[in-house]
Amino acid sequence: TAAASGGRTDAEIAEIAIRILRDENFSMSTILEDKTSGSTTTTPSSTTNTTTLSSPATSNSVLRGSYAAVALAAHRAGKSGVANLLLLLETSVIDKVPALISIGSHADAASVAAMARDIDLIFLSLMEFEKYCMSNAADPNKGQHNFLNTIVTKFPPEATNLLKTYYSSMSDVKFVMNLLLRSQNFVDAGTTMAKRALDSSKEQERLTMLKEASRVFGLGKESAFQKSCTDDYMELLSEQGKLRSIYGPEVVPESSSVTSTIFSIIQYAGVKPREAHKLFAEAEKMAKRFRVPEKRLWHVKVRAFAESGQWANLRNLADSRAKSPIEFKPFALAVIKGKQSTSEIMRYVDRVTSLEERYDLFCEAKLWKRALEEAAKLKDYRRMMHVQSLSNSLEIQQLCNKMAARLG
Repeated sequence: TAAASGGRTDAEIAEIAIRILRDENFSMSTILEDKTSGSTTTTPSSTTNTTTLSSPATSNSVLRGSYAAVALAAHRAGKSGVANLLLLLETSVIDKVPALISIGSHADAASVAAMARDIDLIFLSLMEFEKYCMSNAADPNKGQHNFLNTIVTKFPPEATNLLKTYYSSMSDVKFVMNLLLRSQNFVDAGTTMAKRALDSSKEQERLTMLKEASRVFGLGKESAFQKSCTDDYMELLSEQGKLRSIYGPEVVPESSSVTSTIFSIIQYAGVKPREAHKLFAEAEKMAKRFRVPEKRLWHVKVRAFAESGQWANLRNLADSRAKSPIEFKPFALAVIKGKQSTSEIMRYVDRVTSLEERYDLFCEAKLWKRALEEAAKLKDYRRMMHVQSLSNSLEIQQLCNKMAARLG
């Protein structure tokens, strides 16, 4: 009451409320202040020792929620300080968080909920604070600005991360982007925009969003690598568009990688043999522009020639003046998998210098006699028995036994 609170500090009023909640024995005469004496001392009518706010809590589970209820009453009576002191003693998170929200301490409410690892209460704190900001701002944009700025600067990280997850589930990317940019998290902001761009089915929209992702990456030093990758990808999309306009839509698939683009260009030469020379030049140009390693480029060429049946071009590649950086095993495997003739297989296997690799290639091609010859050169009994186990030919099995006997 006004009489009970007149002249007392918030701490004294809170202490009286705490004693009442703990059921300590007071008479109204000891609670009410003697206005004529001006005394502010509160004395229990019994021998109970005076309880202070700094002393250990002695309340039990019966008091859970009671401090929050009284704190709300104090807040409504204009005693915000008393309410804050009482809420410090509240142990029930489910009561404390809504009470803190009611008195306008949204950041504290989120912190309490975060410490309790209660996602629902964290989300409640966020949504109630957003309502508060929007209702107290004449301009919705200003309200949203105040909301995000406070979330980033005063709310716990758990609340920020939860809000990011919530905004990321929305179809409109502007909400999550505003939050991440306000946090100066340029890596996540640019990545979010780039992912949305890749999910877009419209080419122009994709390019626009990628440009925005590049701009966002450029805002921070720590995202320089991501910006470089995004710029390279935009250039790749541009080059792919040029190729499709010149050679047709089938030349390269949309939004494919650099390696896939080069593979498609070379493979397409099998469909357009008259333009093969120009297409090979385009592939070389693409590889040089995007710094494709030489070994990877040769592997791509071998695979593309084999899968499109360009066996003559595969031979030309193997016989070119440039020394093969991948040697000739990949060539041999390509013609074996392509079910080419024995003479075609031997064209490449003969250029393989490793006896172990030659043996493996002959086994892959099911050229058992030649595989046995390599095993004999290696003087490897195990490899001979391996051939014997794979071949159903009686002649091969007898030859295996003969060669194995020579090894002793």
